[in-house]
Amino acid sequence: MRRLATFTLIVISLVLISVPLVAACEPCPECADTIKVIPVGATENGGPLVTTSPANLMILHTGQGPIKNVWLLIVLNTPTYDVLGEIKINGTTFMTKSDFKLVTTQKIPPIAANSTTGYPGSSCQYNSNATRDKMGETANPIYYGIKFFLPKITTQAQNFTVTVELTGPADLKALILALGRYDWNNNYSFGSSAETDCICYKPFNRCSSFSKSTLVVPELATLLTTASTFSALGLFAIRRRKN
Repeated sequence: MRRLATFTLIVISLVLISVPLVAACEPCPECADTIKVIPVGATENGGPLVTTSPANLMILHTGQGPIKNVWLLIVLNTPTYDVLGEIKINGTTFMTKSDFKLVTTQKIPPIAANSTTGYPGSSCQYNSNATRDKMGETANPIYYGIKFFLPKITTQAQNFTVTVELTGPADLKALILALGRYDWNNNYSFGSSAETDCICYKPFNRCSSFSKSTLVVPELATLLTTASTFSALGLFAIRRRKN
């Protein structure tokens, strides 16, 4: 009897161990830059697309989707941060100065999640020095803020307006990027198929590259200076908002 009981326990243990292996998630999709957050009507040319405030933008994705839990990552140069009043989307306050923090790490945003803010963590990150370079702020301090924007985006563009309001004159530079999450159906070996959170659900795995982002600058005089500064590098397409 003891031998039979021991054999039965071993069989049950093996079955329990095997269940998670059968129902395990497929590998999580890696980070891909399939989100666009660019000026309406703009054409990509290898770097952030420059416009002025208020900025008429559109957001959409290419490739597989939909992309859910979409957040905006906004990076400011120091002069903008120093006199920032608020950033509005479609006339409503979206971010204030308290939403931004000094970039002190090699990459942004953080990998780890933050349960207090609902930030899910990210497998997509931007090199801080490369971000400074794209803003024309090499070696200068920059600040970043990240905040939930939309529950979902598709391949159909959604238009919105971003306004950067300052409390004083400044060399305005605000780089706007986007991150989100693409999930897919997992097929299990026992025959069922269902969308699942699994262990790989939370972090962002979709983002906008620098060439699919927007750099907001002041009015025409500064915009022309920006154009002359970066034209030799071939980084920016200049798009001036028509009033």
